[in-house]
Amino acid sequence: MKTASIPTFVINLEKRKERRQHILREFAGREEFDVTIVKAREHKIGAVGLWNTIQDIIGNLVDGTEEFILICEDDHQFTKDYSSELLFNCITDAKEMGTDLLSGGVSWFNNALQVCEHTFWMEQFTGTQFIIIFRHFFKKMLETTFDDQETADHKIYTLSEHLFLMYPFISTQKEFGYSDATSMNNEDHRVELLFKKSIDSVQILKEIDWFYNKKDPKVNIHGGSFDNVFIPTYIINLPERTERREHIVKQFSGRTEFDTVIVDACRHEIGAVGLWRSIISIIKMAVDNDDDVIVICEDDHEFTEHYNREVFIRNIIEANAQGVDYLSGGTGYFYLAVQVSEHRFWVNPSSATQFIVIYKRFFDKILNEPYNDNVIADVLLSGMTGNKMVMYPFISRQRDFGYSDVTPVHNNMPGLVDCLFSESSRKLGMLKDTAWKFCQKKSLTLDPSK
Repeated sequence: MKTASIPTFVINLEKRKERRQHILREFAGREEFDVTIVKAREHKIGAVGLWNTIQDIIGNLVDGTEEFILICEDDHQFTKDYSSELLFNCITDAKEMGTDLLSGGVSWFNNALQVCEHTFWMEQFTGTQFIIIFRHFFKKMLETTFDDQETADHKIYTLSEHLFLMYPFISTQKEFGYSDATSMNNEDHRVELLFKKSIDSVQILKEIDWFYNKKDPKVNIHGGSFDNVFIPTYIINLPERTERREHIVKQFSGRTEFDTVIVDACRHEIGAVGLWRSIISIIKMAVDNDDDVIVICEDDHEFTEHYNREVFIRNIIEANAQGVDYLSGGTGYFYLAVQVSEHRFWVNPSSATQFIVIYKRFFDKILNEPYNDNVIADVLLSGMTGNKMVMYPFISRQRDFGYSDVTPVHNNMPGLVDCLFSESSRKLGMLKDTAWKFCQKKSLTLDPSK
């Protein structure tokens, strides 16, 4: 893509001369940028000053004809992966997708999806040191209000569902030992570590997508009858929790695909330790019974309206063919996710053990895993393997009984569990909808090594 120089507005506080020198060095000799140093609008709250400056650039300094502009903060630095060709190719892709903003690199993101060879859609992000803003987004940015508790990146992602990220990153933030806009970034090496985590996370998404969706054909089981399939299902219950026992028995009533056994929970003064020991006890039972696959269920599990016997069993078989160690019926939290089939996402981490399918290949690892009194079952399980998935739509949620025997401080907050599951479901739904919206426009086989 050939284009005129990109109108580039670099924000700098007049007193920060070392930053001005730094940023001028970064752009020296790069003729693809038409650089203007913009005097930052000062405010007692740095984030407000930054937003006011961004609005000033869009409202007063843009000439009215440019299709897009680049706004930089003076701590931006180019990475070794920068090239003008990569930048312009990403801009072209972003334009075709109708994006509002394209970032050169972020210190954090929430929910992301690869949509082109070098661009990812993202739902939320932090880091405004290098952002390309398209003209159709100007008006929305100018007309919004901004309060003293907000930040520029937070405001942007509340205004748009069309945000893109370049990968590999072409921009990170240089650490000067202080930040005029974000006080948390004054901590030594914090920014550097945040960007490293983001880079590593995007690479993981790229590799997972390649492994499950691009490298080999999808595994799909069609047809056939599952009438004679019975899944060994071990349900954990403290005998005195009779209301939970009654609840869980009703959940499985009439669902003949589950061969259920109620297992007395192991007792321990720390509920989380008791849960983990209960899981170990069940795995030993499964080994003795020569089970190939089992369901472990806590007594607060409840089926959602999305549960379907045929879909569930088919996904157990397909996930097994993909080498999955365990499959969750629903999760209260994840950070990274990649859709791998119509009803499954690879996720990391996976939080919640109220309904999990565990495969024989994972039994010995669970039995041999060391633990202590700080064990949290879902955290430990999730950290033991990268081969884990969750059903979507969720077929399982946690019933809120108003208390928890395992996580009394966290899950005894009324409504918290429902909120966690609802948010996770919303995020996965957004990934699925976004994939349909954007990825249908481009049919790509993306090699993660490139």
